[in-house]
Amino acid sequence: MKDIELRCNETTKHISDKILLLRRANKLTQEEFAEKVSLDRRTIARAEAGKHRPSAETMEMIAQAFNIPISYFFDSSTFKTDISKTALIYEINTRLNVLSKNNLKKVKSFIDIIE
Repeated sequence: MKDIELRCNETTKHISDKILLLRRANKLTQEEFAEKVSLDRRTIARAEAGKHRPSAETMEMIAQAFNIPISYFFDSSTFKTDISKTALIYEINTRLNVLSKNNLKKVKSFIDIIE
């Protein structure tokens, strides 16, 4: 039972980190972030602090507001990554999500060149 409780706490912390990184990558205050996702600032503050795990509905609202998949909150690829690198990745991802398909192809070509 303790193992499940520990994993639940780790999951809550992981989700809170993801919300915080998303907000910082978009250079938003908690108030601006809350307004963008139609939530109360206190809800965002509690979620970022890991004091409250957001509901599936709240995570869906955030995902829709930032045009990201709901799986963003559960993706473990950045679970123990350097926070500055992770923030940069999410800033890039946020910007990529609004590009047209043609522009995404151009970005991919550029990445292929620098690899």
